[in-house]
Amino acid sequence: MQVTRISTTDTAKLIRKELKHYFPATKFSVRSNSYSGGSSINISWFDGPMQDKVDAIAKRFEGASFDGMTDMKDYHNSFVILEGSTLPVEVHYGADFVFTDRKMSAEYKAELITKFEEISGMKYEENKTYELAETGLYAHGTWYGMPRMYGCQIVNRMSYIFPAQKKAVA
Repeated sequence: MQVTRISTTDTAKLIRKELKHYFPATKFSVRSNSYSGGSSINISWFDGPMQDKVDAIAKRFEGASFDGMTDMKDYHNSFVILEGSTLPVEVHYGADFVFTDRKMSAEYKAELITKFEEISGMKYEENKTYELAETGLYAHGTWYGMPRMYGCQIVNRMSYIFPAQKKAVA
């Protein structure tokens, strides 16, 4: 069977199209990089969907995997139905790896800090250690048994518990 090879640039275009389909309200930056020994695609965005949701879509387009036990990169192909085709075709995506990075906007971080201060009744400090039992945050989501955290860690975790609200367009 013949394998259809899809370049890294074209793989990035396919990823961009899929992300736009599943998350139309979020603007993604999808950049490809080529280097000796392979290529990769970096995806970043602000606020929006959680990283695991984006990974579930984007990681399907990886053309390789890495086995740390054997220190080996393994290449693999996928079976997909391409546009205009009715049968599955074996393809090899050009990007070895796809990396994702969800960033937090300054506005969203400010909202979370305000919410922290409302719930806890404490002033937020990025590098201060907080006893979570004293903050009242255990009543809001899962904290995985963490007894204390830095302020910056709390705000990061709060982004999973209190997702960013979509702004209404007038």
